[in-house]
Amino acid sequence: MDNKKKAIQNYINSLQELHTLGILKSKHDFTSQIGEWLVETIYDGKRAVSSIQKGWDIDVNGYHIQVKAHAKSEGNNNRWSTVDRNETEKIDELIIIEFTPYYKILKFYKVPWSEAIKHIKSRNIKSPRFELSWSKIETFNVILDDLPKQNVISIFR
Repeated sequence: MDNKKKAIQNYINSLQELHTLGILKSKHDFTSQIGEWLVETIYDGKRAVSSIQKGWDIDVNGYHIQVKAHAKSEGNNNRWSTVDRNETEKIDELIIIEFTPYYKILKFYKVPWSEAIKHIKSRNIKSPRFELSWSKIETFNVILDDLPKQNVISIFR
C-alpha cells in the first residue's frame, strides 16, 4: 500500500508543479493542455485565455492554430478527431497530435484550415458531431525531426 500511496502523491505533486509552471492551466483534460503547451512552446505562441474558447487555441503573431491532442490507449484504433466545422471562426491551421498512452508522440499533423475543413464530415450517431479522419490528412504528417525546438520535442520521444 505504501508504494501506491507514494505513486499517487508523486502524481499529485507533479500536477501541482505543472500548474505552477503554467503548463497546465485548469483541471480539465490533461492531454489537450499538454498538446496546447507543446504547440505554444515550439512555435513561440500564446494560448487563448479561456481553455473552453471556441475556435483557435494558440495565437502566433496573429496566426491562429487549433490543437487536438489524443493519448491513445493500447488497442484503441480510432483515428479521428472531433472538430467543429466552423467556416467563420478565424483559424489558420489545425494541428493534431497523437500520443502513446505514456505521452510519446506517434504522429504530428499540421494541416492548413482551408484543407482541414474539406475533410470534416458530419457523423449523426446519437447526436450530430463533426469528425476529421486522420486517413484524409496523412500527407500533412510532419517528421518529428523537422519540428522546431527539438529540446522540447525530445521530452515526448
